[in-house]
Amino acid sequence: MFINIIDKHISLKPTEVADAEPLFDLVDQNRDHLAPWMPWVDATATIADERQFIESMLTKQAHGQVFITTIIVDGEVAGMLDIHNISDVNHRGEIGYWLGAAYTGRGVMTKALERLEEIAFTELDLHKLSLGADVNNQASRAVAERRQYHLDATLPENILVNEQYRDEAIYSLTVDEWSKRQDD
Repeated sequence: MFINIIDKHISLKPTEVADAEPLFDLVDQNRDHLAPWMPWVDATATIADERQFIESMLTKQAHGQVFITTIIVDGEVAGMLDIHNISDVNHRGEIGYWLGAAYTGRGVMTKALERLEEIAFTELDLHKLSLGADVNNQASRAVAERRQYHLDATLPENILVNEQYRDEAIYSLTVDEWSKRQDD
């Protein structure tokens, strides 16, 4: 994948090992913003931790298990967006994303997710995308709802964040639902 320009401010780029330092810096500057929702924040303590994560994801991507991108806003690293747990058998994957606080509330993730859906359904040939969010993470849930994902279930105590089990809202979107919206 080449750099995928969404608009004059936002683009998705393939994540590379060279992105480890700016991504780590963004995580480090946004620990208080990310920690309530992202269980991996505390484990990302060094640039080496971020580099190891990226290398692991790139290996999985080479095997078709993951599709990972870095979100760029006005030339700056703003966050990440991926499809993970891709199933070749069932043609589905799970969306994951995060943004630095300075980039929230501006429609960045909604626009980035819209482009990722297009890639998922037209290039990766997936049939279904799902997205899970802590029931209390209203910002994350709002992204799914703006993109017209439907709420499939609320799973009690399904995710462990900061040593607490939390309820998770599970959303999904199928290629047929997405295609219908493209035709409207």
